Amino acid sequence: MAGGDSVPAGDEELISLLDIWRVLTRYKWMVLAVTVAGVLASTTAALLMTPLYRAEVVLAPVADNEGVGRYAAQLERFGGIAALAGVEFSQHGSRKNEAIATLKSRLLTEQFIRDEKLLPVLFQDAWDASNGRWNVRDPEDIPTLWDAYALFDEKVRRISQDKRNGLVVLAIDWHDPQLAAQWGNELVRRVNVMLRDRTAEESQKAIDYLRGQLSQTSAVELKQVLHRLIESEMKEIILANVNEEFAFRVIDPATAPGEAFRPRPVQMAIIAGVLALTAGMILALLLDFARRERSSTRRNRDVSG
Repeated sequence: MAGGDSVPAGDEELISLLDIWRVLTRYKWMVLAVTVAGVLASTTAALLMTPLYRAEVVLAPVADNEGVGRYAAQLERFGGIAALAGVEFSQHGSRKNEAIATLKSRLLTEQFIRDEKLLPVLFQDAWDASNGRWNVRDPEDIPTLWDAYALFDEKVRRISQDKRNGLVVLAIDWHDPQLAAQWGNELVRRVNVMLRDRTAEESQKAIDYLRGQLSQTSAVELKQVLHRLIESEMKEIILANVNEEFAFRVIDPATAPGEAFRPRPVQMAIIAGVLALTAGMILALLLDFARRERSSTRRNRDVSG
């Protein structure tokens, strides 16, 4: 092509956009039909879906002093005297990490599911409520506690932590808003009870051991160390027994949500509409391309004939 007959790049782009606009105008009713069909399909699906509600509990973990063990002050004061009696105590880490791990644990979840008799609730599609039995052909298909834990951990319970303020959010997703709130609050209560009882039990074992060491030594300084360690453990037991919010302090308890977390018909309709509009436009361009190819093929046949 001669230099004077060349088309600038900007004009080529403009022509291309004009061609696309003409194609979309030609197939506008088809594009509109595809878009409307997508919106109607998403709206129908949203109406048919079982609503899922999310109840949240906002928690502040109750943490020990980071990096400071229960016996640090006493052992630092009395030096290595405790080692003479073979008393070695490892420093305790943060209670915060233990509390979060316990909230996620299989032990807590399975105890909760078993005590609350939630197997028929979690697997209600396989439960015959009228006859009070599982509606399965193979006994091996009856859900187990392990199945319930896997379902609860993957689809029901969500745990998130705010890195800025350290707050923990426990979210429960379920079809019944009342049950979702009840489960969230009960799980937090159980974590506090479990860790409180565990701490009291460990302290009592430590006291029994320390008293045994106390009866076997005659060194005055060593007895002072043991008495102070026993006193420290007794304080732990007292604090555990009087503090109901031992691991988590509830900032905002769960309440039954007033609206469903999923589905959200408006958002689904908007997303479906955008996707359907895009699909309709692509389909229009493909149809126009196929039409041009057929026209070009017919012209070539006519010329050759």
